[in-house]
Amino acid sequence: MAPVRITPRIATAGIIIVSLMMGTVPVFARELTDGGMAPVAVVFYRNIAGLFVLGAFLRVTKEKRRALVWGLAMGAAMGLGWTSYVEALEVVPVATAGVLYMSYPIFAILFAWILFQDTPHTRALWGALVVVGAAALALGPELDGEHTTKLLVMIAAPASFGFAVAVVTSRLGSLKTSERVIALSVGSAVALSPLILSLPREESIPSDSRTWLLVAGIGVSTGVVPQLIYSLVAPSVGAARAALAGTIELPTMFVVGWLVFDEPFTAARVVAGLLVIGVIVIVPSRPSPATVTARRRRRLMPGRFH
Repeated sequence: MAPVRITPRIATAGIIIVSLMMGTVPVFARELTDGGMAPVAVVFYRNIAGLFVLGAFLRVTKEKRRALVWGLAMGAAMGLGWTSYVEALEVVPVATAGVLYMSYPIFAILFAWILFQDTPHTRALWGALVVVGAAALALGPELDGEHTTKLLVMIAAPASFGFAVAVVTSRLGSLKTSERVIALSVGSAVALSPLILSLPREESIPSDSRTWLLVAGIGVSTGVVPQLIYSLVAPSVGAARAALAGTIELPTMFVVGWLVFDEPFTAARVVAGLLVIGVIVIVPSRPSPATVTARRRRRLMPGRFH
């Protein structure tokens, strides 16, 4: 059966759906950490779900080894970065953590440019700066509060996700979608295992059925499913468009903070959300050079990529 062609519109829509799902992470994370689970354990369970659900589909061949190494590195970075994000969610408003996280398009564009020679479109650079400006506008004076240090440490989260966006769009073309998720899962597990083993049992293992349900929820609805969709569609639009389309997660976080945690829905946050949506509309889609090359190879030698 011929593969379905993923157009830029379909890819962008898929990334927006993923971002809406990811906007619910604070709901699960707050419930789990308030119940006594350590942030690193929350991230470990969220990312390891991909291995349990999709592990049987991994097929390691010579052509895939280099891509798998990049995927493992991506998973390790995301595991450590997301731990800092969940730790920040323990003490700061969801919107505050979210706006700082939305600096990741800058990192995605820079990593793709520096590591993979994916020169960004001028509109992509301006779009990334607008998103950072929108985040700063929504953040307001909160960075001067008592949790400044934790927020600054949280920069590891957008940096790691920016790196992941660059890797997914530029270096995983030889892997099937499920294998990209598995690589992320294994890399994250390896990076976080030493921290997990150092935790007390009550902070690392769910203690009741409700906690297990929350773990399953964060693993499937914010882990496996969005990771599958993102890994499938992101290479079709390139690092810049993938990153900037994903920033729809920012207004989603505002709504989640308002509805679930009674955080104020300020005018500044409304403006920030509108700026983000505007950026998604204006930034062009462009597959990375590596993705274009991989597509050409698949057309010439289709049998080697099954």
